[in-house]
Amino acid sequence: MPSLISDAVDAYVVRRLNARLQFLLLQRRADAPFGSSWQAIHARVAPEETAIIAAERALAETTGLVARTVYSADYVNQIFDHARDAIVLIPVFAFEVEAQAGIDPGPDFLGYEWCERDEATARLLWAGQRWSVRHIDDVIGAGGPAAEFYRVR
Repeated sequence: MPSLISDAVDAYVVRRLNARLQFLLLQRRADAPFGSSWQAIHARVAPEETAIIAAERALAETTGLVARTVYSADYVNQIFDHARDAIVLIPVFAFEVEAQAGIDPGPDFLGYEWCERDEATARLLWAGQRWSVRHIDDVIGAGGPAAEFYRVR
């Protein structure tokens, strides 16, 4: 019987530009697994970390950014990891950064782009990633009381 695991997080970096939400997508190196594909930030949770701390660590390590606002995206991505015979539940977070924040994507990536909802969903490989972008845009993108409900910090 497959086990149930939650040892990873997804973090979507967003900014507001001209009153529209944009998503930071990172392009993986060609020689990496799923080479040249576009992604948000995905990280493992260390045994001593909470999910939110792991996501914040991954944000800093992957981009050099610090979030001005942190949201729970009210979504848990799920995948089946055949190597571990496990269903993996992955909490999703959104990190809003300053519109002009500088990014250092590090050596694991070819580059990055800021994309609005439709462009972001067109570039992402996995259905859970695309659903996360649409959901974040719907519940956080408009701002106001609905977005504040999901604010963690």
